[in-house]
Amino acid sequence: MSAVKRVRLLVAAIAVVAAGTVAGVVLATRQDPAQPAAQCKQRPKALVVPGVPSAHVAAVKSAMAQRPQTAARLLEPLSQQAPNDPVVQFNFGTALFCAGYVSDAEQAFRQAKKAGYDTFYEMQADEILHPQFFQPQDGFYPLFQPQRRTTLLIQGVLLQRRGKQHSAEKLYARAARLQPANDEAQVAAAVGRFDEDNLSASFSRLGPLVKRFPHSQSVRYHLGLLLAWTGQRDQAIKEFQLAQNLGRRSTLGVQSAAFLKGLAGGGSSTTKR
Repeated sequence: MSAVKRVRLLVAAIAVVAAGTVAGVVLATRQDPAQPAAQCKQRPKALVVPGVPSAHVAAVKSAMAQRPQTAARLLEPLSQQAPNDPVVQFNFGTALFCAGYVSDAEQAFRQAKKAGYDTFYEMQADEILHPQFFQPQDGFYPLFQPQRRTTLLIQGVLLQRRGKQHSAEKLYARAARLQPANDEAQVAAAVGRFDEDNLSASFSRLGPLVKRFPHSQSVRYHLGLLLAWTGQRDQAIKEFQLAQNLGRRSTLGVQSAAFLKGLAGGGSSTTKR
C-alpha cells in the first residue's frame, strides 16, 4: 500500500473515532458531575495496559482478584516499594476507592498520573480525579482531528490513540514550529497540551488563535470541543455555531451540527464544579 493510501485510511479512521465522541461530550454539559460512591457495584478488574513496563503485573492481577479491601491491603506495601510503577499505583487507587477509602484513593491516582507519564494511566487517572468533566468510555483525552493530510499531525493523532499524549504533543509542537501559518498545526499544538489539572495549558493557546485565524473552522471546532468537554456549555454552543457556519458539509461542520443538536436542550450553562 502506498504512503498516500495509508494516510487516507488513517484520516478516515480518525474521523470515525472522533464522531463517536459527540454524544458523550454533550452529556458532560447536561448532567451533574458524577459523585464517587463508597463502594463499587462490581469487583473491579486489574487494569494492565499492554506496552507499559512493570515488574509487578502478576502481583497486581492476583491482588485485584480479591475483594477490594483485601486487594488494597495486598497492594499497599507494593505501592510503597514501587512508587513509579503506574500499573501498581493505578490499581491500588482503584482498590482503595472500591473499598471506600476515597481520600487515600485520590492520592494513589495522583501518583498514578505522575508515574504514568505519557501512558494511558496518566489520562485515565486524570479523568478519575476530575469527575466534573466529560468521562470518555475509551479513557483518552480530546482527540485532535485534522482535515488536511499533514503527516506530522496524523502521526500525532495515532500517538494520542496509543495513550502517548506527550509524544503526540511534541509532534504537534514540531508541526507548529515548521508551519507557523498553518492553523491546524497551531490548533493541534494547543490540544496536545490538554491536562485536566491545568486547563489553561490548552485554552491559553487556543484563545489567541481565534484572533490569529478568525476564519479557521479547526480553531472554532476544537475550542468548542474543549469547552464542551469541561462543561462550559453556552460558550461551546457559540463556538460550534461559528464552526458550522464556516463549512456545513465538512467533517468538522457535520460534527459541530451534531454537538449543537445535543447541546440544544442542555440546561445550565456550565457543569457544576
